[in-house]
Amino acid sequence: AFSRKQVLQPRILDLSAVVTDLCRMLPRLIGEDIEVITHSEPGLGRVRVDPGQIEQVLMNLIVNARDAMPRGGKLTLETGNLVLDEMAVAGRPEIEPGRYVLLSVSDTGEGMTPEVQARVFEPFFTTKELGKGTGLGLSTVFGIVKQSDGHVEIVSAPGRGSTFRIYLPQVDEGVDPPQLDTAPSKPTQGSET
Repeated sequence: AFSRKQVLQPRILDLSAVVTDLCRMLPRLIGEDIEVITHSEPGLGRVRVDPGQIEQVLMNLIVNARDAMPRGGKLTLETGNLVLDEMAVAGRPEIEPGRYVLLSVSDTGEGMTPEVQARVFEPFFTTKELGKGTGLGLSTVFGIVKQSDGHVEIVSAPGRGSTFRIYLPQVDEGVDPPQLDTAPSKPTQGSET
């Protein structure tokens, strides 16, 4: 994923539904000392992304936020519509003007220095102690977002927490119906040992 060569199976999704579904398991993942706040703009636009990959993006960002708040804090997940015009993308050549869905993950944790922010998406770069992280979480986030024609940016400062903003292009199509599991109902029998 971090090399942006993974085969994706994109579908038309409502990101608010993905966030809502994921929030059901968050208390077990992040612990009781972190308050989770979610906000979704009504009438959220649709995006074309791989559902499993966007869940992985969210999980990686949430785990990093949790690790940045060892004494607890607030984790905020937000989705909203955004139109970026020529002025808004001036100085940001990697973003095209247009309609986007913004997915934002914010924490009230330790924050990052500009030096760390400059390297945070590099594969195997980590600020965690040995055995606590591989340095692949944020590089995977970057790869998945880029492969989905999106963009990710960071707003952070030491002692002020971090916000990761993911911009995904809006599509005008309706949400794809859930895919049914086509696996056989009975396991196939073999003679191998």
